[in-house]
Amino acid sequence: MDLKKYWILTSLATFILLPVLLIGGLILLGMLFANGSHWPLPLKLSLVVLHFFAVAYIVYRFGKKATLPDTFLSRYGPFVAPILCILLGWLLIASIAFINEDYSSVLIFSEALWLIPALPIVVYLFFTACFAVGTWRSKRFVTLENKKAFYVLASFLVLTFVSIAQGYVQYHSVLHPNSKHPVLWDNPLGLKNIYAPFSENTRLVSPKTPPSLQIDRDYPKLDGAVALIPIYAAAANAVYRGNEADKTARKKAVGLSVTTPAAYKALIDGNADIIFALAPSEEQVKEAAEEGITYTLTPIAREAFVFLVNESNPVTNLSIEQIRGIYSGKINNWREVGGAPGKILAFQRNEGSGSQTAMLRNVMRETPMRKPLEVEYYEDMSGIIREVADYRNQDHAIGYSFRFYATVMHSIPGLRLLAIDNIAPSVENIRNGAYPFTDDFYMVTARPLSENAQKLHDWFLSDEGQQLIEEVGYVPLRNDSR
Repeated sequence: MDLKKYWILTSLATFILLPVLLIGGLILLGMLFANGSHWPLPLKLSLVVLHFFAVAYIVYRFGKKATLPDTFLSRYGPFVAPILCILLGWLLIASIAFINEDYSSVLIFSEALWLIPALPIVVYLFFTACFAVGTWRSKRFVTLENKKAFYVLASFLVLTFVSIAQGYVQYHSVLHPNSKHPVLWDNPLGLKNIYAPFSENTRLVSPKTPPSLQIDRDYPKLDGAVALIPIYAAAANAVYRGNEADKTARKKAVGLSVTTPAAYKALIDGNADIIFALAPSEEQVKEAAEEGITYTLTPIAREAFVFLVNESNPVTNLSIEQIRGIYSGKINNWREVGGAPGKILAFQRNEGSGSQTAMLRNVMRETPMRKPLEVEYYEDMSGIIREVADYRNQDHAIGYSFRFYATVMHSIPGLRLLAIDNIAPSVENIRNGAYPFTDDFYMVTARPLSENAQKLHDWFLSDEGQQLIEEVGYVPLRNDSR
């Protein structure tokens, strides 16, 4: 067999035939072990092993009987090439994802998915060994130019080492599932149901005194951030009046976008007359300007931006500089701030969210934040969900939120709110401005308001509106002593 014919045949076998046979084996394996298969386990395993070793025997016989080239690369190149291609391709995908800060390939190196590159490499090495054994049995194992075998082996080892190192770095950029520490993430659908207006089972606060303002037509369209749903939905629930036929119109007038970015988008698109949120981020202001829109912000309440740790964490107080050090990456271990030794897991929110905007604007200011861990978890059969890490109640974790949201709307057992510079985020410290991270919440508008929308806007600033805000659990501005 001439060299050209040998390379064509062996390349077709290693790049096409062997993968097809292996995939066929995996399909057979799936069919045998699928639910509903009643074959005995020994028979199933025997069929799988028989299929695998049948392929191995064909490779062995080829090495023993075929006419083979004399040099090492000519003889073994078709078997080694797929292995190097897998390593190079895998490394290229991972490197591109890493450079672009897109961790879509991280899971390739996580959990059992590392078998995707490792399994075919191991299988190809096994078949290469079968082929080599065949040449050894026919006393043709030794080839010319064997020195090149060392170069191939060195390349294989270098690529393997780099791939493992790359995988290690990316694997540790992700917080992996841990049943002992469940994800403490928002359930928007649940919050919408709990705080839905015009519903019998709503958790919304009803004003102790019926509001003097009553709207029974042309209902203003409201929307807002998740933390402020209890305020504006409670107001609509108390102020919007009408018969049963108007109930659908009333419900449609109260949007529950849940996220701050979605609320600002509803305002830009004209789907909301007034939204209730923190001040917009620079990006959100820019997006509005591109549409020729300028936001008008009217403060209605004050709230504390708080930091949370597990209650088992001995740290109860941090300074502002320590917070910045943790979130900039300068402080990485709890012992550096008076806690027990342990790596700090500093969780963040997604860009554009109200809490992330508050964190950047009020806490970090000019100090850049470290790149956050990404989080992975499984949700039913929908696959792997990847998001920027939100707060988890882990022993070594720290996260942030707003006081009302963390203690009322989404209260989780085992959390502690930290004092900042020895000042606790109490209602009194928020009201008098002693707590350093207080933030105003706003009514935000973008266009001239209708008559009813203006009435509602003014009502929130009245004694009645401010009283409702206090009854909900926020700190109203009318009692502000500053």
